[in-house]
Amino acid sequence: MSRRVPMFLVLAALVATGSIFAARTDAAGQAPAPATRKPAAPVPVTPADMAALMGRWQIPLATPTGRIVANLVLRVEAGKVVAGVSAPQFPEHKITDITRIGQVITLKASTEYSGALTAYSGPVSMVLTLTPKGPDLAAWFDFNDSGFQIGGTGKKG
Repeated sequence: MSRRVPMFLVLAALVATGSIFAARTDAAGQAPAPATRKPAAPVPVTPADMAALMGRWQIPLATPTGRIVANLVLRVEAGKVVAGVSAPQFPEHKITDITRIGQVITLKASTEYSGALTAYSGPVSMVLTLTPKGPDLAAWFDFNDSGFQIGGTGKKG
């Protein structure tokens, strides 16, 4: 009796055993030590880092309760970069925890929420990741450690 093996099982087996066949050893037959490459650590942004991004950005978002346009303003106050995030339903929230890894900018904030969009009331943490894409910004909002995520493309203006 012949049985057919699903292709995903064959691929999974090849991936799982592939590292065994590709193992490298030195002249003594020992595997080399794994590379200890640490991921880059985030660093605070400077006004010079953010010069091209300064100003007002509009980020259209399709939410479960309808379309909204988030406003992001990047500015310098007392020599430091700060951001303001708002929407028609929300007053501006000032953000000072702004870091970068390479070109990716991360803004972090937390607040208490009670409002129009959900029945939820309580603490909310937000991480906004911005990645320059030509003249635009890819924007990804993460609320409450992946409790809710939403993205959009920011346009200056």
